[in-house]
This record gives sequence, structure tokens and C-alpha cells, in this order.
Amino acid sequence: MATTPVTRVTELARQHRLDIDTGAYPTVSYGQLLGIEEAKLVEERRTEDDEMYSDAGAAREEVTGYSWRIEVKLAWSTNLAGTSIDTIQAFLRARFKALRTSSAGKNEFGIRWYHRDGLDDGNSHEGRVYVKSWAPSGGKGRETVDVVLQGQGPIADITNPAGNLTPVITSIFPTSGSTAGDDQVVNIYGVHFTGATAVDFGTDDATDYTIVSDSHIVAIPPAHTAATVQVKVTNTTGASANTSADDYTYA
Repeated sequence: MATTPVTRVTELARQHRLDIDTGAYPTVSYGQLLGIEEAKLVEERRTEDDEMYSDAGAAREEVTGYSWRIEVKLAWSTNLAGTSIDTIQAFLRARFKALRTSSAGKNEFGIRWYHRDGLDDGNSHEGRVYVKSWAPSGGKGRETVDVVLQGQGPIADITNPAGNLTPVITSIFPTSGSTAGDDQVVNIYGVHFTGATAVDFGTDDATDYTIVSDSHIVAIPPAHTAATVQVKVTNTTGASANTSADDYTYA
């Protein structure tokens, strides 16, 4: 069985995570936006002039509301072959391009912003946004993209989704394979995979697995008789719950 890579936290590690909902309403399907080099959540008061004669020329403002946005610099990411773009980044690009022919409201989507280590720091939020601007760097060197996700409506405080570090599987691919088991690699997607101690197909251990990131594991399924089984990821906190998203069919 593969050994688990050592996780090291440095000053380069980002504190906050940004998840993007790529599901078609009312389906919710959050995935982590990878390749973030810089990111900040900006909340601003909306004001109107409210100067009175008695202010003797001094400015006075009345707060009438607020606006918010997330400003992100992305390292434009492809697969190793350079033949396809990271799926979440491609989703954002497609949503921006769609605004050329349709209104912002039709291209809104959900986001979650929270401390990646589960800390309840008062900065865990969710809301709906649209891609207001998309600015590739161009020129020489690594390609980066400056993106503005403009808030639409309120931004709500939420319980940090990473507060419970029990693994959660959101999807697997492929979802089926032969009874021989070790003739293919299965991609497992979700959250809280860092430090995983076991990956199981039904009651049997995976032949091998590698933790690619906190949200991605690649595993080789063991041999099994024809059946549909639960794929399960376990870490020191617990094991992923059984849902339809983790079903793997041997045929």
C-alpha cells in the first residue's frame, strides 16, 4: 500500500479555501478552486451623500447597504499533457464568456469561502456571484488570470465546512470496472482526504492508493465479484458516509 506523503505547512500555504458550485440548480456540487496564487474577499459599504447645511461644507455620508466581491489571481492549470483545462477553472471561463450573450442573473453560481483547516475565524461565508472580469496575463512566463467574482445579493455567515474533518466523497470516476479490479485507476473526489489511512471498495482494501490532494485520491480497486459496492475513505477523524456518489460497480 502506498505511503501517505508528509504534509508541510509553510508561509506560502493559503489560509482560506474557495469552493465553486458547478451544479445546475437545484443540484449543489461544490469543488475546490485550485491554482490560487492570491485571493481576497472584499466587503464595502455602499453610501450616498448626506451633507447638511449645518455641516459647514464638511462631507457626510449615509450608509445604504453593502457590496462584496472576491478578487483572485489564478495560475492557469492544465493536465500533464496540456490537453485540457482544470474543470473548475474551465467552468469559470465558460460562465464569463456566456455573459456576452445573456444576463448576469442567468450565470450566477454559488461560492463558499472558509479557513481550510476548519478554524472558526468568523470568515466562513457563502453567497452567489457572477464572473465580472477575466484578465489573462499574456506575455512570457507562466500564464495567470485575474478574476473578479462579483457578489449578487447577500453574503451569509456559515459554519466552516472544514470544521468536521471526516472525509466526504462527492464523486468517483470511472464508476464501474471489471471484477479483476486492478486493471484500472479510479479517481475519488471530495474533501478531507489529507492524512487518509485507508481506502476501501466494499469491505476490501484498495490494492494501492495515492493522495493527490485534500480533494483527490487515485486508487486501484481490488478484485471483487460482480456487485455494486461503497467506496470509502478513512482518516483519523472517521470514515466517509455511504452515499450514491461513492457507488462503484463491478461487472
